[in-house]
Amino acid sequence: MARKAHHEEHPDERWLITYADLLTLMFVLFMVLFSVASVNTTKFELLKKSLSEAFSLTDFGGGGAAVLPEKSSSQASPVASGFPTIAPTTSPQASSTLLDSTPAQAMESAQLDEAKRRIDAAATRAGLDGAIRTQVDRRGLAVRLMTDDVLFESGTATLSGAAPALLDPIAAALRGLPNPIRVEGHTDARPIATAAFPSNWELSGGRAGAVVRHLAGRGVPQGRIEMVGYADTRPVGPNDTDSGRRQNRRVDVLVERIQGEPGSGP
Repeated sequence: MARKAHHEEHPDERWLITYADLLTLMFVLFMVLFSVASVNTTKFELLKKSLSEAFSLTDFGGGGAAVLPEKSSSQASPVASGFPTIAPTTSPQASSTLLDSTPAQAMESAQLDEAKRRIDAAATRAGLDGAIRTQVDRRGLAVRLMTDDVLFESGTATLSGAAPALLDPIAAALRGLPNPIRVEGHTDARPIATAAFPSNWELSGGRAGAVVRHLAGRGVPQGRIEMVGYADTRPVGPNDTDSGRRQNRRVDVLVERIQGEPGSGP
């Protein structure tokens, strides 16, 4: 009788087989989820760097001292080179704006900062610091290129032999970014009337086009580039002086943000 009672317990334990199968499936599921959710260390480091810079530049006290020490009088700004500012200087709300940015906006800012660093370093190595200015602002990464003696000869839209030393590093820094790129040609106010360029409109457009062709030929996707010629309608310096006219003869390359302005929400 005891042996019979023992055999009657087996039908009630069949649920263990189903239970074991369920545990196995759940284990496999969580392993797959874990592998998919692995952290992209490269992107994480860029985000960490951007947030670290944002916090280090912030004055958290109501009128207290900033986290970073101020430069002494002996470390004043470098001697002015006559190069125009690309955009208005950073507003007092810039630090809080960075802190209010979404992770995607902070990541994009870090990528633009890295591209700026690479371009500046290349220009320094080539001895062309005086021909380029870069700045990351609310619009994106702005790269200003002076045309005289570097990109073009006077009155032409054909790239000079020195142009690749300046444009190749820019192409290398930008071709890996997903952002749209806007190339703007500008001239001074002195009129031009040649067979190739009846006015400054054609000259500014031709110069912008030459830069676009070079960037596209160095691997920057053509579908992300647009160009425009502004002639002399957007001066950054006075057109009644030689130095002012030199400032106005330029090509601006703007790498536009796609995640929105920092602090503006997603």
